[in-house]
Amino acid sequence: MANVVRRAQTIRIRRRLGALAATGVLVVAGGAGYLVSRQSNIPLSSAETGYQFNAEKGPLAVGTPVPTTALDNVVFDNAQVGFALAAHRGQAVLAESTDGGNTWSVRNDHLPSGYGQGDGYPGQFEFVGANGYLWGGSPGADGSAPLWVTSDGGVRWHKAPIDPVVYDVSAIGGNVWALTSACTANPLQASSPSCPLVVEQSLDSGDSWSAVVSSGFADVSSAPLISQPVELARITLSRAYVLTSSTVSTGADIGLLYTADGGQTWQARPVPCAGPFALGAEVAASGTDDLWLLCGSQGTAGSQSKELYRSSDGGMTWALTASATGLGTPSPPPSEPNTLPLVGYVAPISIGHKNLAVASPTTAWLYPSRATLFKTVSGGQSWVSVPGVNTAGFDSGSAGNVTFISATQGWICAYGVGLWHTSDGVHWSPLGV
Repeated sequence: MANVVRRAQTIRIRRRLGALAATGVLVVAGGAGYLVSRQSNIPLSSAETGYQFNAEKGPLAVGTPVPTTALDNVVFDNAQVGFALAAHRGQAVLAESTDGGNTWSVRNDHLPSGYGQGDGYPGQFEFVGANGYLWGGSPGADGSAPLWVTSDGGVRWHKAPIDPVVYDVSAIGGNVWALTSACTANPLQASSPSCPLVVEQSLDSGDSWSAVVSSGFADVSSAPLISQPVELARITLSRAYVLTSSTVSTGADIGLLYTADGGQTWQARPVPCAGPFALGAEVAASGTDDLWLLCGSQGTAGSQSKELYRSSDGGMTWALTASATGLGTPSPPPSEPNTLPLVGYVAPISIGHKNLAVASPTTAWLYPSRATLFKTVSGGQSWVSVPGVNTAGFDSGSAGNVTFISATQGWICAYGVGLWHTSDGVHWSPLGV
């Protein structure tokens, strides 16, 4: 009987230990599950979490956290709501922020083709509320580079029913302009006919389109390059500038056109870019009359000679304001030293909308590709690198852009570096850390 009692006690102890062990496993598993669920809601920001994000296999669920180091292009509709093209495993995904850029989450991970790493992340996009416009991707096999439109904040996209090549887009409320061409950029095509540019307009946020019947609008002499030969700068619903560039035997043929009546009539403006600085140009404005024009030359080893011209009468007359010469161009005389940064690329190597942000006739920011952020408060006569940003790694050569929604509220991003913000136009700080 004593042996039986001892065996019964041993069995009871074993059962209790087994029950405790099982309970412990459930507690640990539950804790791990809780941590995993919590982890999915934790913002990703550092380089380590950037690698973690890129290691996640798709498809990515809507709401998946996106680190700021994965962003390569940002736009903001207002001080709180922003959208970004982010890199994930060589593909571009659309991310959204509702807290001014501090945290980001996946909005769409199946964007149209032509915007990934193999395409150089060339995409441009714009949002007005939930209405968005995506263009500038690498051309498809048929040479087309269409405009994609969304009305639900980027969840679903449809192709706009306009010409196969769309070069630039600008939306003011529901009034949208698109610069298009019927010529494709098919590399297999030996030659292309002369391709006139067409201004397409939508009055319903991209649902329907019609060509603006224009008088005096320029024809491009040859098929435009797909790498951004055309730039649209809309000032108001009726006033706008169009900078065109076409390839000729001597380089580029640059033209500037202005309309004051919604595109019904256009007048040509002189373009001061000449000689080695006529390879490409970028235009920006703080108003109808205040124009800034960057002229670019050949670039190499992360540097490029540049010229900056200013106009206070809408492009009728121009004045050379600053230059960066000596790289394939003559150095300036001692009385006119280089004040524009020689480092970094602008046109024709980079896209104008991503480089130059003009707030007023005196204040502007310049973010050349493969360089840091520079600022002027002297109307472009002198430029200084922005403290803090200049040591954060924005000159790494990664894809990125600078964007402002007011004279003081702006953001700058670079893939692998992160996102920085200013609310006073002076002090910058990193977001998402």
